[in-house]
Amino acid sequence: MAENIRMDSHKLIYHPDVVSRWMKGENIYPIELEIGLTNACNHRCIFCAVDYTGYKPYILDSRILQDNLSELAPRGVKSIIYAGEGEPLLHKDAPDIINRTKQLGIDVAVSTNGVLLTPEISKECLGSLTWIRFSTAGITEETYNKIQRGRPGDLSKVLTNMEAAVKVKKEQGLHTTLGVQLLLLPDNKNEIVQMGKELRRIGVDYFTIKPFSQHPQSQHILQVDYKEMLELENEVKELETDDYKVYFRAHAMQKLEGERCYRHCWALPFMVYIDAKGNLWPCIVFMGKEELKYGNINEESFVDIWEGSRRKKVVEYFMNMDLEKNCRELCRLDEMNRYLEEIKNPGGHVNFI
Repeated sequence: MAENIRMDSHKLIYHPDVVSRWMKGENIYPIELEIGLTNACNHRCIFCAVDYTGYKPYILDSRILQDNLSELAPRGVKSIIYAGEGEPLLHKDAPDIINRTKQLGIDVAVSTNGVLLTPEISKECLGSLTWIRFSTAGITEETYNKIQRGRPGDLSKVLTNMEAAVKVKKEQGLHTTLGVQLLLLPDNKNEIVQMGKELRRIGVDYFTIKPFSQHPQSQHILQVDYKEMLELENEVKELETDDYKVYFRAHAMQKLEGERCYRHCWALPFMVYIDAKGNLWPCIVFMGKEELKYGNINEESFVDIWEGSRRKKVVEYFMNMDLEKNCRELCRLDEMNRYLEEIKNPGGHVNFI
């Protein structure tokens, strides 16, 4: 189920041993990796953050990836999200990669637009997934096609594939969390309640509504005022049941109006991004800036990159970077950075518990 997924927060509190080692200055390995299996995508969403990469059909080498994964599980990597620049299920080996990752003892998740998650694919690999999240921008053909810009009929395929995944989950007795994510925009704000009702009928575990955050390198420039949309929360939250949760990310929307309470990106060592070319990036925001990449797994192993001098220099650069000028306004690492900032700089009364 989806009760304890801390959608608008972070989960470092569940890894105090890793945080403690980080505080001592040890070279920890990331808890989570996000990996782009391919740069190709079957949609051209108007909110796409990585449109500047050009959607060229780069495919991550399956053998090289799996060789590296076998070295990472013993070093502390706990989870991998297959998402990235493109649609992960366009990689022909995606089901095998998902299953192999789980076999290595690493938790696996997938973020997908869902068009290619056929019933056959669900039967093949759903049991290896901790969660799968459908990115779905609307519940009517007109709205969905306007925002996601796929092929006619894609929405119908996605809804059919959701129903099939729910069926496979029940038939196989799985604990996989099935979620749907909508990026809230002026174009779809009037149908989120209708969408919430339909998703509840289908039987997914949760529906989350999140804000748009401008990527510094994206060619898509969207202006969205969320102050006038916050009132939607109460109406859509009324759809919740014991088996169906709604996460309206009002906290994240409100943070768009505030400033960071930290000057350094402390959370960099806890996550890393690997793109479809095999490049390791400290953050997807800086993907494509060659001087800021850690290395490439086609040229040297993840372990060698992580232990190497180049990564240390890049991290040092980030520690001195002006976050307000260079980062996106709503950073994925924000909640972790707030937590780590408090640990790094506690008040004078911390021993009075």
